[in-house]
Amino acid sequence: MLCWFLFSSLLSIYNKEMFGKKLGHFPCPLLMTSVHFAMQWGVSYTLSKIWPDRFGGREVDEMSWSTFLNVSVSCGVVTSLDVALSNLSMVFITVTFYTMVKSSSPIFTLGFAFFLRIEKVQLKLLAVVGLIAIGELLAVYGESDFNLKGFILCLSASGLSGLRWTLVQLKLSKLNPPLQSPIATLRVIAPSMYATILLVSLVYERPWESFSTSIYFSDFSHIVRTVLLAMLGGGLAVSMMLAEFALILKSSAMILMIGGVIKELFTISLGVQIFDDVLTVTNMTGFGIVLAGVLLFKLSYKKNKGGDRDRNGDDISSAEDETELEMGALLNESNALPMVIDMKEVVNSQEGR
Repeated sequence: MLCWFLFSSLLSIYNKEMFGKKLGHFPCPLLMTSVHFAMQWGVSYTLSKIWPDRFGGREVDEMSWSTFLNVSVSCGVVTSLDVALSNLSMVFITVTFYTMVKSSSPIFTLGFAFFLRIEKVQLKLLAVVGLIAIGELLAVYGESDFNLKGFILCLSASGLSGLRWTLVQLKLSKLNPPLQSPIATLRVIAPSMYATILLVSLVYERPWESFSTSIYFSDFSHIVRTVLLAMLGGGLAVSMMLAEFALILKSSAMILMIGGVIKELFTISLGVQIFDDVLTVTNMTGFGIVLAGVLLFKLSYKKNKGGDRDRNGDDISSAEDETELEMGALLNESNALPMVIDMKEVVNSQEGR
């Protein structure tokens, strides 16, 4: 848990320092993000190849190309666009406001789940979504340094985050045999993430135009420094991904839910302490309502899943173990990938070997 908090916080600071308009203002945030995705692809590929039983590499190797591309392209493109807009929004808005807006992603997740008929429409879930929406409005209304462009970018990223969660759940649930770990899933999705973000960077940022005008590429020493900075960010993203993977294997769903809320509060406190972000009573009240709504959403979702299993005759004591767990820390400020996995499948596959 401490490693998760540490790497998550360091990555939040790194992104704001690198991309903030009044800070590092790196001219090509999407190009930098593509380097991070490439590193995640390399690490996930290496781990799943060296330890195929532990990290699910065998299932990926046995995939047909049509199945691989069906999962990789659909999930990878949406994920890369989510992260791209998230990092672009950091140019214009504060870390605290970013965290508040991205916390609204359950609204979009549930909306897409209803639209694609993955989830049934339930009044209590709609009520929770309404609570989150009210809190979000208060958080936006109380923002002292509001930037419309940054807000639209971040809200769009939050919507794409909801679509990504839904697509990942939809695509992975149809795989047979299923992928056994987030590392294997990342290996499948990361190539499309990398290719998409690189293409968008080449079209939108035209990085070659920055090579001669930006201090980051002004001479050989600065180029080396820029490459090292890119590797540092990728290293932080990979480290947080691995820390969260270890946490998922050892923790319960409830610990992850509470830990995610605490982590967001910790991120906001860092924004205040390091970047002098200004908090008002209004947006803090709004964010408190959002966090309460997110926690209620996760608890309701967990209860519904457990209830469905119980009605299907499954062992009640296994309901929590079978809960689909979110790797939720990564969806806000990092370039790593949130997953949904069934922990019982992972445990059973390891015990069977």
